[in-house]
Order: sequence, then structure tokens, then C-alpha cells
Amino acid sequence: MDGLHLFIDNSNIFIEAQRVARIKFYYDDELVVRLRISYGALLDEIRQGRSLKETVLVGSRPPDNDALWDKLKNLNVEPRIFDRSFYTGREKRVDAEVINAVRDTLEDNPEPGTVAIVAGDQDYVTTLERCVKRKWEVEIYFWEQASGFLKNLRGTKFISLDSYFEKITFKEKARE
Repeated sequence: MDGLHLFIDNSNIFIEAQRVARIKFYYDDELVVRLRISYGALLDEIRQGRSLKETVLVGSRPPDNDALWDKLKNLNVEPRIFDRSFYTGREKRVDAEVINAVRDTLEDNPEPGTVAIVAGDQDYVTTLERCVKRKWEVEIYFWEQASGFLKNLRGTKFISLDSYFEKITFKEKARE
């Protein structure tokens, strides 16, 4: 196998982490706002000692005062940032970029490896089916509330992040 290729839909994991925090860990509004993902811990849990060939994290443009995206570069994570819709404020192009990054990996690596994706919606199903068809191992990491289509996708392995919640999240300090 040709190594581990990791793709993260940042908005997807973050928004759904807030839901897990509320429902399973009884976070109140103040704690939910302070919830953050520890990307170093997330990478460690997914990597499990394997070497990462690439790590692509895709998301919407963070606030100007958010230093996280610069810190990700220290972890050899390639952030790809997109602006939200000017009219609706909704996320645009993130899922498409993750899909294209996975497809680029399939094209650029003739020897199959492992595609690990951190995402929970069914927009990724057809791309992951192509990975399986080309003999790639596929690991899907997400919260338990992921789409049933992803959780039950033939030829893939679904790993729930719920049991890792306390390892891969932290609470930002309260602002005074």
C-alpha cells in the first residue's frame, strides 16, 4: 500500500462536534462556543503510527484573529480556504474541493494506498466508491451522527469519533 492520504472537511467536523458536545456531553451555550478541535490529537488518532503522505484540510475562511490555520502548517497540513457566499453567508466550494483533492490523489498515485476522510455527509459517497473500485483502502472518521450512506458504504471502514471526543477537542479559555 502506498501510504495514508488524509482529507478533512473542517466545517463539517467542527459544526457536528458542537452537536456532540451538546447532546452527549451536555455542554451549555458558553462551552459550545469555546469548543475547538485539537488537530494534532486528531492526526495522531487517525495516523496510528502510519506515515502521512498528505493531509488536506478544507474549510471556510476563519476570522482574521484565528491563528489556527497558520499553526496547521506546522503539522504539515495543507489548509485550503474558501470564502462564504456574500449573499447567504453559507459555505461554498468546500465539499467540491475535498472531492477534487481525493480524485487528484487517485490520479497522482498509481499504487493504491489508504484514503482517510474526516467528513459526515453523503456528498462524498460516489468519490469514495471510486476509491474502493480502484482497490484503495477507505477509512471514514466522523461523529456517530454521520450519514447512514457513509457509515454503511461497502468496502469502507467507519470509525466513530465520539469515543475520541475528549482526546481530540478542547475548550478555548473564557474571554474576560
